[in-house]
Amino acid sequence: MQAAPVALDQACWISATEAAATHPSTQPPTLVDVRPRSLQRAAPIARALQLELSDIASKRFLQQTPVVLVGTGLDNADVDQACRQLRQQGFAQLQAVQGGARSWQAAQAGAAAGGPLLQPLDAQTWIAALGQGMHWTVISASEAMQGAPQAQWPVPPEQLVAVQVEGKERDTKLVAAIARAYQERLQRASHAGYAQALVVITDGVVSDALRAQVEAALVPTADASKAGRSASATSTAMATLPAYWLDGGWPAYAQQVAQTAAIQQTANHRLQAPCGRL
Repeated sequence: MQAAPVALDQACWISATEAAATHPSTQPPTLVDVRPRSLQRAAPIARALQLELSDIASKRFLQQTPVVLVGTGLDNADVDQACRQLRQQGFAQLQAVQGGARSWQAAQAGAAAGGPLLQPLDAQTWIAALGQGMHWTVISASEAMQGAPQAQWPVPPEQLVAVQVEGKERDTKLVAAIARAYQERLQRASHAGYAQALVVITDGVVSDALRAQVEAALVPTADASKAGRSASATSTAMATLPAYWLDGGWPAYAQQVAQTAAIQQTANHRLQAPCGRL
């Protein structure tokens, strides 16, 4: 289940656009990639130190320079807590990028290089993110999820937007419904004091063509070029209300929950001592 939203320390956070801006009269910040090692290796961030959050306190040389942390965008509670503690320990110029690595990359290299706004998300990663104090909106196009008891939903009913579409125009209606829900939540999210995100859940695997249609409809902007949205518009949206598509849909989530519950149940069992042991 989603954890209660955590109010973020606004002094600890900076937009990707602001962090990427260069000023001749100021010292450029030191970029620190605090994502898991697997992500650091798979998609390294240019000119960034690769450290774990727990290692930064021992790097005293970072106290003398502006520091910008870049996380995954789904680790807000951990990064916010680390930022508060580090600032108390003398890292007075330390901040973190809102929206994490994808927002940073969009601001640095343009919307196209920053990747799609609608990001893939596996069930295991999402379940872990539910404990990070983010306020999640679920757009459910899954009949299985909507038919499940509310006690099994990962978010309260008021955070669920149920989409029910049928007929030949099903995909078109689904795209329009998701885009409307995203726009509505995007306007609300800018006024919240905590991190928000949105995830689309279906009944299974979704075609690349449908994903592309949803991506194209999510955040139309007045200043977008013919080639796509501007980098600043994309990075702002990524930071304010990142959007995800749950890989495998509701079946993948339900399966991951069942596996986790089985592991926990097994872990709680006491091992039997071998026969004859004193």
